[in-house]
Amino acid sequence: MAKIYKGDKISIEKRKIEEPEYLIRFKEKIEEEIKKESQTNLSNFTKKDTQYWINYNRAKCNEKRFFYLLLDELLNLIKEPPHFVGRKPISTKDMLFCSCLKIYNGFSSRKISSDLKHAEEAGYVKKAPHFNTLQAFMNNQFTEEILKKLITISAMPLKELETDFAMDATGFGSYQYERWMRVRFQKKLNGKLNTRGWRNYVKLHICCGTKTNVITSAQVTYGNKSDTKELPYLVKQTSNNFNTERYSADKGYSSKKNMQLIASLDSIPYIAFKKNSKSTSDSPIWNYMHKYFEKHKERYGTFYHKRSNSETVFSMIKMRLGEFLKYKNHQSQKNEVLLKCLVHNICCLVQHIFESNIKINFNSCEQTYIEHK
Repeated sequence: MAKIYKGDKISIEKRKIEEPEYLIRFKEKIEEEIKKESQTNLSNFTKKDTQYWINYNRAKCNEKRFFYLLLDELLNLIKEPPHFVGRKPISTKDMLFCSCLKIYNGFSSRKISSDLKHAEEAGYVKKAPHFNTLQAFMNNQFTEEILKKLITISAMPLKELETDFAMDATGFGSYQYERWMRVRFQKKLNGKLNTRGWRNYVKLHICCGTKTNVITSAQVTYGNKSDTKELPYLVKQTSNNFNTERYSADKGYSSKKNMQLIASLDSIPYIAFKKNSKSTSDSPIWNYMHKYFEKHKERYGTFYHKRSNSETVFSMIKMRLGEFLKYKNHQSQKNEVLLKCLVHNICCLVQHIFESNIKINFNSCEQTYIEHK
């Protein structure tokens, strides 16, 4: 596409011809969004169904039983590598099942041993591993790659319920004496910034659905890693496997490249603008969204504030599965956080089995799964 300068006199028809197809579709979507009425009247809000609490109680009472069943079905998708020489190791499926069970119950590797024996007697695992074997499995990059794939596949049964997605990041600490919010905003100690806490934290970057709170893609980095650099992976992994219409994110993701990427995937980026942002950029997507934000702030905010659902997801994970990590090695910490995401997704599936009457078939999800490389 040739660059158009202000001094050039180019007809409107020629500009339309030079615009790429995704940009034309993007403008049409924005026009449709503006025509929709904002929900400002309290009488327009729908009341929660009285059946909700009945289904909620049923889901919570049966959660652990369904957790075992769904986790076993999901891990059956893992194909074991061939083994020719030496003693046959414990299967990857059994190791992941035991690791998820450890995270779900919140016990250490030693205390969970009796639960693993019960899982072996019930037929969910062939052999319960020793606690040292379980710890060695966590310190493996191969485990990280498997978990990322399983997180996306575990969310795919809910793809029919989700069109809007939110992105954000949060920290998980390695011990309980350093608070993430204290490290995040670097409160001063004796006149100097507190920078020592970053090394004790890893940061979880997620993209999640705004209706079901299920995590569609996740990435774990060091605590001082920038949010905006992780957006391409989160967006591409989600768009490959879900019907995405809108993405919402805070100012940490505000950039021309990010908006351009989301628009190229036929979605609308509802990302907050900084105070000094202007609509005089060389990016047409940035300019179009900035004008939309200035002229229709209420409508823009209706979709942007769905971003708060990502905070709900973080709260659910930390309250249910813990804010702090038990492992000290960085690779093990990354895998522990990803296991928390996988356990969270399975719990969301159990909830929507009772609330939305969804049918779960992980085999069909794996067949349609597309991995971002």
